[in-house]
Amino acid sequence: MTDVGEVVDQDVRIRAARGPELWELGAVDADIFKDLAYPHFVLRQLFDLYPEWWLVAAHTDGLRGYSLGVPTFDRRKGWLLGLGVREPFRQRGYGRSLTEVSMRLLAGVGVREVYLTVEPGNRWALRLYRGLGFEVEGMGKDYFGPGEDRLIMVADLIRRSGP
Repeated sequence: MTDVGEVVDQDVRIRAARGPELWELGAVDADIFKDLAYPHFVLRQLFDLYPEWWLVAAHTDGLRGYSLGVPTFDRRKGWLLGLGVREPFRQRGYGRSLTEVSMRLLAGVGVREVYLTVEPGNRWALRLYRGLGFEVEGMGKDYFGPGEDRLIMVADLIRRSGP
């Protein structure tokens, strides 16, 4: 899978990430998530484990954003482990497109539910996720450490694609 064919606008295409883009993926992640960005060695290992699940919003001038949605071993569930769009490129549909393609890929291998975590005060992300069928399942107190609470959200892919 090198190109999932999703064109967001005239200049940006959603496609699978390529190995040489790993450093740029790290820079995008750091720009967006600051202190909570994945360390490079974690990105490297996630890329080695899940190369076909890394999606990017690619422009000829560089990456605008990325998503990483992966299935669990039994493929009943999936996790959106990362989604982000660089600040200057937000509100253009890239985050929605990245999430939709990740969800479609997960559904395509039999995943029934997709989980994610989101900062409770991130109203833009909450609006995006709710619009894509995610519902709050609970609160993870100190999920990423002291004071780093996260809402745990889930989307039912069976119901989402049903009649």
